[in-house]
Amino acid sequence: MTIRSTRLAALVAAALLATGVQAKTLRTADQGDALSMDPHSLNETTQLGFTHNVYEPLVARDAQLTPAPALATSWKQTAPTVWRFELRRGVSFHDGTPFTADDIILYRTAVIQ
Repeated sequence: MTIRSTRLAALVAAALLATGVQAKTLRTADQGDALSMDPHSLNETTQLGFTHNVYEPLVARDAQLTPAPALATSWKQTAPTVWRFELRRGVSFHDGTPFTADDIILYRTAVIQ
């Protein structure tokens, strides 16, 4: 397993654990199968619908499709290529580990590689 695959697997596991997973069956129906747990693997309706139920973004969209707070409560551009996000307080993974900026850095690093 490559370093990228290992990091991605760890990120996926952390994301699944952060959702408060319980031992219950989830049944869904769709026009096809989700081919990956990686939210950046495919940009198509089935894949996006599946991963939307697993991952919460920093910034979401409201009913008017304008940016709305999700894991980030506010954000601002501090330089042409730099954004600063204020993270929602009180968010934790299933094991009680707090959600921090380090989690975002790990995730973005995996996506870039």
